[in-house]
Amino acid sequence: MNKDKSIYACYEEIKQREISELMEKVRLMKGQYVFQTLEAPCVLVNFDDGPCEDVRVGSVEIQNVSETEILCIFDTFGNQIKLSDIAYGHIEFITESIPCRTFSQESFCISRLSREDLDSIGFDTSDIDDKTMQRLAEKLGDDYCEQLFWTSLEIIAEEGFNIPRKEG
Repeated sequence: MNKDKSIYACYEEIKQREISELMEKVRLMKGQYVFQTLEAPCVLVNFDDGPCEDVRVGSVEIQNVSETEILCIFDTFGNQIKLSDIAYGHIEFITESIPCRTFSQESFCISRLSREDLDSIGFDTSDIDDKTMQRLAEKLGDDYCEQLFWTSLEIIAEEGFNIPRKEG
């Protein structure tokens, strides 16, 4: 940074960099991220009409106004927090609290089988080799897919997570 700049100009430069990084992360989340209550980051906000307060962030979104992207931050009650009111260095707390979204995995493990699982329901596992365990796991997986998987996936995705269905 230029040493002829005031310390406040340097802070503003840092804040603009933090805003850019947060916008990039929100773009990766399709323009919006809603925090679960337990993961909601806390930021220091300098309100115009009073002292600084710690505020929990409920969501972040990018809104398009006249073809311009605007970053909007809301508290857990849905009130908008002005970016200019957030203390220097605190926007980074929001960015760090948003998980990295990658689509590199094609499938996700939903279960595993161990000898302890068999042991816990009364089977003697002392002589079971890895090949037998692998075949048992495959059969168990096939059985699950044939009987419960698709029905459970549909119900949990729709009712538990409100994942929308494709139109058309």
